[in-house]
Amino acid sequence: MSAARPHTLILLVFLVVVPALAVADGYRCGRKIVRPGDPVSRLLALCGEPKRKDSGSETIEFLGVPRKVRVQRWYYQRNSRRLERVVFVYKGKIAAIEVGGR
Repeated sequence: MSAARPHTLILLVFLVVVPALAVADGYRCGRKIVRPGDPVSRLLALCGEPKRKDSGSETIEFLGVPRKVRVQRWYYQRNSRRLERVVFVYKGKIAAIEVGGR
């Protein structure tokens, strides 16, 4: 039984670390949640202006097909104890939300 414990520890570390770098289904701003597909106006109304913005090429799923497109990246961090959220904006809508930043 003791041989299984190192594997269990590795699995636990994997389950804790990997989701922090994953893509999120939504981002909570107060009591409301913004999700991919929401317009930027909703993001701004609920979450306010981002901490910073930049732009670049990213591969996102558009109409069910992964495509490399030029997006804006909006960075949000509510406080120092929370992971940064990167909101990818494409054509005026939230294309994706990444947890943990880069």
